Amino acid sequence: MGPGGRTRSAPPDAPTRDAPRTGDRPGVSPSVGGVSEEVSPDRLRASNTDRERVLRVLREAAADGRLDLEEFEERSSLAHEARTLGELPGITADLLPAEQQPIRLDRQPVLGLFGRAERRGRWVAYPDELAVALVGRVEVDMREALLMHNHHRMTVTAVLGRVEIDVPEGVEVRMTGWSFLGRRTTTARRSELSHPPVLEIDGFSLFGVVRVRAPRRRRLLGWRRRDRRRGIGA
Repeated sequence: MGPGGRTRSAPPDAPTRDAPRTGDRPGVSPSVGGVSEEVSPDRLRASNTDRERVLRVLREAAADGRLDLEEFEERSSLAHEARTLGELPGITADLLPAEQQPIRLDRQPVLGLFGRAERRGRWVAYPDELAVALVGRVEVDMREALLMHNHHRMTVTAVLGRVEIDVPEGVEVRMTGWSFLGRRTTTARRSELSHPPVLEIDGFSLFGVVRVRAPRRRRLLGWRRRDRRRGIGA
């Protein structure tokens, strides 16, 4: 019961506290979360980082007056007690637009049609994801994404546009498809893992650019910095 006798209602689609608990989430590498084909994304175990993403949104909403103290405490409690990813999206559903939600389990293409579109943060990368830049720009950050399969295929099309994809360390990138008066490039090296997650980039570029970027190897950068301090390569 809130001030003045108001009854507090739970956030839209708020999870129940007795949501089913599932086993620990299997992983395919330290950098990318991989999931079993038998487990749906909403039943995967939520991590402390997943819960903190939701709590950060709640703190911002309380600070600017979108939530009062009682609502903030109620939703924070739901976030702290959440055990699966499916329990988290409903807590912030009425606080941010769908594309800005801290946890995204829905399946939507990334379309930059005469404009800009992006996909970042914690989201589920389903098989046969689609990214299209038509006289526009698309940015897809997969460094915190959950891959539904160890071999992930993404159809990427750039027509008079640009698509940039960031992948975490350890992912093996395979570029397929074709290009006409455009470019399709990757900076990813062959993974050193015995069974690395594979990202296959299909599609085409027509007067456009498709670029996949991977982190630089820290050991190599450290070696170069040491050599420069010694006067080599300066």
